[in-house]
Amino acid sequence: MKKSILLGIGASVLSGVAYAHPGHDLRAGFATGFLHPLTGWDHLLVMLSLGIWAVRRQSQQGWQLPVLFVSVMAIFAALAMVWLPLSLAEVMVAASVLVMGGLLVARIELSRWVQFSVVALVAAAHGYVHGVELGQSWAALAGMMLATATLHGLGWILGRQQQLWLKAGTQLLGGMMVGLGTYWLLA
Repeated sequence: MKKSILLGIGASVLSGVAYAHPGHDLRAGFATGFLHPLTGWDHLLVMLSLGIWAVRRQSQQGWQLPVLFVSVMAIFAALAMVWLPLSLAEVMVAASVLVMGGLLVARIELSRWVQFSVVALVAAAHGYVHGVELGQSWAALAGMMLATATLHGLGWILGRQQQLWLKAGTQLLGGMMVGLGTYWLLA
C-alpha cells in the first residue's frame, strides 16, 4: 500500500509538468502574480539557483546578477504584454533550467560578461513567457517581480551557508535541474 501511495503522489506531482512552463492564469492581479513564481517549477528552480550561483561570484559582482535578471525579465514581460508571439521562448525557459542546473553542478568560473549574458538570456525567456500570460495585468507583473526578487534572495541565503549537507544539497539541486531541463527540452 505504501508503494501505491508514493506512486500516486509522484504521478500527481509529475503529471502537470509536461512542459517547462505549464501555463498559469495570471490575470487576477498582484497576489496571483506574486504566487506564480512560487508555483511554477521552472521559475522557482531558476530563481533559487540564480541566487545560489550569484552568491558564489566575486563579492563585487554577485549582487548584480539578480538585479540584472529582475530588470531584464520585467522589460521582456512588458514587451510580451504589448506584443504577443511566443515562438522559442518556451524552449529557452526549458534550456534555462538545464543551464542554471549545470552552473550549480559544474562550479566553473565565467567571465563577468558571459555571466551577464547568460543571466540576461535566461531572464528574457522567463520574462517573455510570463509576460504573454500576464495579458495586460501590470499589477500581476509587479507581484511576479517581487516574488522573483524574493526567490533570488532566498537562493542567496542558501548559497552563503557553509554546512556540508547544504552544499551537497545545492549540487543535487543542480543535477536534478539538468535532468528536468533535459526532459522538458525533449518532451
